[in-house]
Amino acid sequence: MSKTHQPAALLLLTAMIWGGTFIIVKASLAVLHPLAVIAYRFTLAFIFLFLIYRGEVRQNLRRSLRPGFGLAIILFLAFTAQTIGLKYTTPAVSALLTGLNVIFVALIEAFVYRKKLASPVLFGLLAATLGLAFITWPSAQVSLDPGIIPTIVCAVLFAWHIVATGRVVTKHDPKTITVIQFAFVAFFAWCSAPIWIQTLQFDFKIGGALLYLGIPATAICFFFQTLAQRHVPPVQTGVILATEPAFATLFSLLFGYEPLTWKLITGALFMISGLILSVLGESFKSEAGKLIA
Repeated sequence: MSKTHQPAALLLLTAMIWGGTFIIVKASLAVLHPLAVIAYRFTLAFIFLFLIYRGEVRQNLRRSLRPGFGLAIILFLAFTAQTIGLKYTTPAVSALLTGLNVIFVALIEAFVYRKKLASPVLFGLLAATLGLAFITWPSAQVSLDPGIIPTIVCAVLFAWHIVATGRVVTKHDPKTITVIQFAFVAFFAWCSAPIWIQTLQFDFKIGGALLYLGIPATAICFFFQTLAQRHVPPVQTGVILATEPAFATLFSLLFGYEPLTWKLITGALFMISGLILSVLGESFKSEAGKLIA
């Protein structure tokens, strides 16, 4: 494999690993409280990344502590909403709805920071909305899936986190900010989780699930993304990472969490197309701005 393709392959592997987290978290929720899953996941990720980046963290800790704390609050709320939502919906629906954060980022930039939406972003928003309608529209049941609302809230929070992070990392070391966030998210989860009322039995299944969530899916994927984005343009990065819901849907189907229906297929195609259009739209807008300037 050529050196130009290796970073893209790392991003694709990252999307695949992240896609796999939805079925892992779903299985873990049969044993653990949602906040306990977050606590173990981010404790492992913090320890792993701190050992790698401890030099940078010690050097930048004082000036990065406050913004890292603020971002951690948003990240904790986002993962809490996502994990609670996943307890009541399927992994595929959770992944597809979480992917809406790409759309919400564009909307936040437009309404909060008065940035004009490019035409592809508007088409992407329409496609994603149609996909959302296909996936969430009740069929045999009268009411909506109870996991849908918290998962959409999580997508908004992830979008807010992305926008806020984009502004913080221009003034602070990204590695230090990430390690601080993981530490505080773990702390918030430990303080909030009713672990004292649980009898946790660490068998191979639950132990392996937590290790997967903490190290490959959180710490190593962050490392892969950081490494790959040195060589891959932002637009290509966004398009590759937008395949995460597709991988999550595939894994959900393969492991029997989701029945294969025309609603799921149609909704997934609309939503993933909408995500990619939104990423491309932001790129076209940026390039047009460079040409005008």
